[in-house]
Amino acid sequence: MKNLAQRIAFLVSHRHTLEKWVGAYDADTLGKWLDAEIGDRRRLEEWVDGAKVEPRGPVLHVVSGNTEHAAFQSAFRALLIGCRSWVKTPTAGLPEFEEWARGIDLFDVRRELPDEWRAPEVAVIYGGAETLAFFRGWLSPETRIIPHGPKLSAAFVFADREGLAADLAADILRYGQRGCLSVRAVYVKGDVESFCGRLAEALGKRGRPKIAPAFSEAGGVRNARELARFRIANGADASLRESPGSVDWTVVRDGETTLLTPGPGGGFVTVMPMPEEISKATLGVEIHFLSTAVVEPITEAARLDGIAPPRICAAGKAQEPGIFWHPDGEMPLAGLVRWRDLG
Repeated sequence: MKNLAQRIAFLVSHRHTLEKWVGAYDADTLGKWLDAEIGDRRRLEEWVDGAKVEPRGPVLHVVSGNTEHAAFQSAFRALLIGCRSWVKTPTAGLPEFEEWARGIDLFDVRRELPDEWRAPEVAVIYGGAETLAFFRGWLSPETRIIPHGPKLSAAFVFADREGLAADLAADILRYGQRGCLSVRAVYVKGDVESFCGRLAEALGKRGRPKIAPAFSEAGGVRNARELARFRIANGADASLRESPGSVDWTVVRDGETTLLTPGPGGGFVTVMPMPEEISKATLGVEIHFLSTAVVEPITEAARLDGIAPPRICAAGKAQEPGIFWHPDGEMPLAGLVRWRDLG
């Protein structure tokens, strides 16, 4: 797949596998995406207005094991550009991604980390702070690192509507509340307690998550539930709703804070009153890690200008960013090319 037309044709022929991980697309969409990030797709193969781009490479992709989204999305972008890629998957593997990637000539996919992978031109790294710190020390100082560290998402409800609780339940529980797009906190304007009841009912109706909480997540949920019970018993302005006999989902209303916190995961969501001013001062330091802000109704999006989230969407769409998404506010294709100028 040495030319762009071949790569686009290949990706289009694999839509049945890829779209659930990267979003809907066709050949025209891929061309427009390239035009948006490098000005003109033809620059990958010829000079246009005195400029041309070359695929960077090799590109090392270090992907997390919480879902297969990062692996598919990162490799998809590199393949579209034409980058030679090394993909480090978790030790436990990513079966669907590994099956798809097998045999693609631009990819080398491994579960171990070969020593000869220390000097890629670019490293796209998904993971927590410890993972990022390790690779900053392990990689060549000449490697350009594109980090995607831990993130979380939150919802801001200015007005209720029919079906809203069910849509938010999907934003919370799809993929087991793993990944940066999973909603972990909800801010509500109005009657927060009654909203918690409707959200808990919607979470219960979804049934058991397709991705069950890991052992450590389950332990964290139980500890967080006990802390909530202790606070309530001591007169805190809070309430607790939980899945009976399991840790599938938990709703804690906390009327004493508006600080954004990640929580233990595993379907645990904190519901808080909407602050009068939505700002870094009222939401706290974790706002720096906000990935997606769900806003209902979406017409109130300007209310979040004070925190400038990288992405805003309506409820039910948190896990569906679409192919033109800028993860962490960056242009993902532009970071994979090297520019050349003529003149």
